[in-house]
Amino acid sequence: MIDVLLVNPQEEGAFFERMPPLGLAYIASNLEKHDYSVRIVDFEVEEKPLKYWLSLYRPKYLGISGTSHTRFESFRLAKDAKEYAREIVAIYGGVHASFTGVNTLRRITDIDYIVEGEGEYTTVALLDKLSGGKTPNEVPGICFRQGHDIIETPRATRITSLDDLPRPAYHLLNMDRYSLEMEFIGNRGISLLTSRGCLARCSFCSASRMFGHTVTTHAASRMVDEIDFLLGTYGYEGLKIFDSTFTMKKQHVHDFCDEILDRRVEFPWECEIRIGTVDRDMLEKMKDAGCYYVNFGIESASQRVLDLMRKGIRINQAVETLDLCNSVGLRTKVFFSFGHIGETVADVEKTFAFIDKHAGEITTLASGAGVRIYPGTYLEEYARANNLMPQDFEWSMPYDDPRLEGVLQTRSVPVLTQPQLGYDELERIAVRIYSRKFRGWKGFKYGIKKITDPVKLKKLSRLMKIRMKNLLLRRN
Repeated sequence: MIDVLLVNPQEEGAFFERMPPLGLAYIASNLEKHDYSVRIVDFEVEEKPLKYWLSLYRPKYLGISGTSHTRFESFRLAKDAKEYAREIVAIYGGVHASFTGVNTLRRITDIDYIVEGEGEYTTVALLDKLSGGKTPNEVPGICFRQGHDIIETPRATRITSLDDLPRPAYHLLNMDRYSLEMEFIGNRGISLLTSRGCLARCSFCSASRMFGHTVTTHAASRMVDEIDFLLGTYGYEGLKIFDSTFTMKKQHVHDFCDEILDRRVEFPWECEIRIGTVDRDMLEKMKDAGCYYVNFGIESASQRVLDLMRKGIRINQAVETLDLCNSVGLRTKVFFSFGHIGETVADVEKTFAFIDKHAGEITTLASGAGVRIYPGTYLEEYARANNLMPQDFEWSMPYDDPRLEGVLQTRSVPVLTQPQLGYDELERIAVRIYSRKFRGWKGFKYGIKKITDPVKLKKLSRLMKIRMKNLLLRRN
């Protein structure tokens, strides 16, 4: 018997590459630090069902993570646990849970507690109370039932010193199951977090609200120690930094690169930067320290749309960032998205024209039709206030919109549709996006890769159906 089993639900359709669930690994290591026995099961890589693991470990508590995309799977895991043994205490956490706690407890009776915000200290405090037979009313950052009422305690304060947390519990994960493709170089990579939070206030993102519009960082020495451990222990050959924005704090970037250079550690890495946070000196130092590929979002080439989405950047800054990255010798992955608040077909054309003009400076173009609505975002507030979501929509109630397949989006998370840019317009944008990807020799190789991957082939088939439908509509 163990104290806690932490589980990560599987996402249907393999939306992202297989990465270790670092949030659970951080929570697990802190639980171990406080003498709780813990195991982690990641259903992205494990095939045996939950009941197998429950019978193997017989936990007192089940901690369930999840995203907006996997929320129904998280609910199912709680249900399966209660069917196995009603006395198991089910605790649900993560970004999605943090913004939907009251609604989740009102609708999903199999979940007992919600952890809102960072989970390391809150989970320990909650289990300390429950293990002692006490009510957790004084534990900040939780949501729970008390009789017929739902109690939501004040948010816990941010963890300001990330280095006080022990290293993520990699030893509790099947690390040989995780591997990220390091594009262009073929190395076997792994994910890493060096900071939490974001100072930006983009309308479509919940990261800044989740962490209170502040950024906390690990010390550079701590991170390079962890990198040494990952490369040396598990044989990884590079890494992808998955901070919301790695370059949000200038000193953090310089300290990280200096630590790598001083210790003469050599490995390739990539990260996400933000327009307006980088300069030549920073990018050159990053390149010297092994960075070869940077990702950043421009989103739209319409300044009006950028202002409406609260992106906080200007078009000329985007052009400058592209020029800087190219002059320094960094490959670029640039994100564009269509369907933002107030966006029109004319705005869409501006963005496509920008992409064509700067195609030679963009190594990898990443774009999509339809902006997903996530809980806790300004976009959700806007959509509800302007009747752009179903009147009866609740995050904890069934939602399955087949029209979302037409814009190549998951059917369980709503996207913003507006009178001037609805499903029909978004479908046409989706076709344009993917038609461009199949152009020339590069497009041919892209297509071959698609048809040899079953998940990507399914997506490609949907695209072809949409294209045929649009051609028939034009002829009629």
